[in-house]
Amino acid sequence: MFLFKKMLVPFLLPPGLFVTLALGLGLWNIKKSRAKRSYGYFFAAVFMWLALARPVGDMAIARLEYAFLPPAGVKADVIVMLGGGVNEGAPGGVLGPSLNGASLERAAEVARLYRRCKLPIIISGGAVFSGPAESPLIKQYLVSLGGPADKITTEEQARDTFENAVFSKKLCDEKGYKKAVLVTSAYHMKRAVWSFEKAGFKDAVPYPTGYKSSRTPRYHYVDFLPDPGDNLRTALHEYLGLVFYKLRFR
Repeated sequence: MFLFKKMLVPFLLPPGLFVTLALGLGLWNIKKSRAKRSYGYFFAAVFMWLALARPVGDMAIARLEYAFLPPAGVKADVIVMLGGGVNEGAPGGVLGPSLNGASLERAAEVARLYRRCKLPIIISGGAVFSGPAESPLIKQYLVSLGGPADKITTEEQARDTFENAVFSKKLCDEKGYKKAVLVTSAYHMKRAVWSFEKAGFKDAVPYPTGYKSSRTPRYHYVDFLPDPGDNLRTALHEYLGLVFYKLRFR
């Protein structure tokens, strides 16, 4: 029963449910003697199944995540962290505001980095559409972990990665910082580095965190069943973002 449940559930929850529906429509058309029409449904089912298998998403995101690796040592004069979002209106508990997963991972890495090198910190991130800017909320979280409020500067205008780079460069110039350690999610680092180079950061040190894939993955049978496809979606979002930036800001 345990194995049956593990194999059945991925086909009953979206997006795996759409694989089940496509297979069902294919079988229905065969029953109705519409074999040619059934081929399209079967092709769609197989395509979705393959796309939703975990190894496919892992391969797609790994190409982004392992473009840069965390350096063994840090030689810089400022840490620049890019915000990853907040869960607006959600309770944050004893440690302050409710940051989403990406922001939490990045903030935790910044806290570790600060303990190692005691560098000043710039947090870049405004409000994308409405609501509060995210960088002050991330600062609040870092301070709740024991971070130094007087050494954390927030940049509250940026709405995307390219604006993160532009406004962070302006702050660094104002404060006389020459070399930055750039902290963001590993899958996001390639687009971030490209943006920061375009904004004038010629030697920023990439410090990726929050890896979602492994260099030596080990898969079980359930990993070849449809999953939510989060890694594939994230990877496609980053690839599309890179293409757009290169066309828009070349």
